[in-house]
Amino acid sequence: MLSRLVFRNRLLATSRRFASSETTAPVVAKKGTGLFQRLSSFIVGAGLSALVTQFYIYNELVEGNKVILEKQKAIEKKLKQLEGKK
Repeated sequence: MLSRLVFRNRLLATSRRFASSETTAPVVAKKGTGLFQRLSSFIVGAGLSALVTQFYIYNELVEGNKVILEKQKAIEKKLKQLEGKK
């Protein structure tokens, strides 16, 4: 019982000593991000999106051209067959 009382008194004394110390850090107002940082982040994001979009559009054009060329060759082949019959 006595040891519990001594421990409690030491704990209270320690907490009072830390609570009364005036060495707290000064409060600094947060400024947030600046305009240049926001603008540069937007430009990087827009540029990356443009590059990815260009890649997909280019691939779609290449594939589309292949399909059109195959269809054109098939039409020319049928036309030659029809002209040969006459």
